[in-house]
Formats: sequence, C-alpha cells, structure tokens
Amino acid sequence: MSDYRTALVEYISDNFAPEDMVLKNILEQQKNGGGPMMNIGPDQGKFLYLLVKLLKPKSILEIGSYYGYSAVWLARALSDGHLTCVEKSQKQCEIIEANLKAASLETKTNVMQASGIDAMQSFIQQEKFFDLIFIDADKKNYPNYFHNASMLLKQGGVLLVDNCIWDGKILDANPDEQTQAIKDFNLALAQSTDFDSTLLTIQDGLCMAIKN
Repeated sequence: MSDYRTALVEYISDNFAPEDMVLKNILEQQKNGGGPMMNIGPDQGKFLYLLVKLLKPKSILEIGSYYGYSAVWLARALSDGHLTCVEKSQKQCEIIEANLKAASLETKTNVMQASGIDAMQSFIQQEKFFDLIFIDADKKNYPNYFHNASMLLKQGGVLLVDNCIWDGKILDANPDEQTQAIKDFNLALAQSTDFDSTLLTIQDGLCMAIKN
C-alpha cells in the first residue's frame, strides 16, 4: 500500500525526517518503474531509525524490501549490527543491492532472494535468530509470517509489521482475503501471551510487539 503523503506527513518529514538524495532517488525509481508506491512513509522510516538506535540490535530481518527504502532507514541506524533483506524477485534484489551500495550500507546488509516463508523456514532450520523483525510483504501470509517470526525472534526481540490498519478495511464486516488475513494476524498478536503488543496509527498502521 502506498504511503500517506498528507500535509501532516510532509510537515513531519520536512522537520523531523528529511529525505536525502538516496531516499529521494529510491522513490523516483519506484515512480519511474510504474509499480505501486508500497514503501513506508518518512515518518515511519524515522521511527524505525530511532527504534534501532535505541535497541542496538545485532541482527535485523526484513521481509519485503521492494526497492530498499525502509532498508536504508534501518541499516543507517545500525552501529555494529547487520540487516538481512528478503525479497522474492531477482530484479528487485538487484535494485535493493544497488540502493544499499549507493547509501554506503553494503557492509551492514545482505539481500536474499527467496519468498518470505521459505527464507524464514530456512533460518529456523539453521537456528539463526534475530533481535528485530520487520514485515512488509504479501498480506495473505501475515498469519504465517507471525508464526515463523515467533520462532525466529530472540527473547526480548521486537516485531514490527506494517499495513495493519489496511486503509481502515480491518473494520469491514465482509472483508476480502487480504483484509481477513490482516485481521487474523492482528487478533493472533493481540491475544498472544508470548508478546506484549500494540497497533500504532502511524501511516497505514504499524503493529509493534516485544517477545516475552
């Protein structure tokens, strides 16, 4: 889902989260590519950046990187940690790698071509765990991503999931398949005894949870 470039978001961006040429170029690439503007907003980006600065995670997993906009925000906040980006399309992986290189972040990051589920299952088998997981990928798999993330997060780790308000459609009485999957995820997270969680109303809704 496209980010919400309202006058308020522009005010926040201009004053608290100004985008440099690297970030602006990523947005321009998306526009020229003709696809949907599915990146997070600059206000979300700055929130992720500050959260990473605060938590100082050693390992971050991002499921769904698209052009690398959110990856740049995340990786820039790392001190000595590492970010793994997962994207299904080889073409998008090449774009992400180029954008991370343009931001001088290639030593802090790696890009993995795989579906989100396959990548997470692989990490579970390897017993490779993460301090922070950010999910912004196909909505139908949100419940499955949550199941895998529950196993991949270290105790005290943070889970962030985008588009959890879904343009208000989570309130629909007769939701479509994507909306129902998001509603199922939201309910599972809210009721989970393994997480303390909330749903922030920033942009299109950002779920945030800490694993107990």
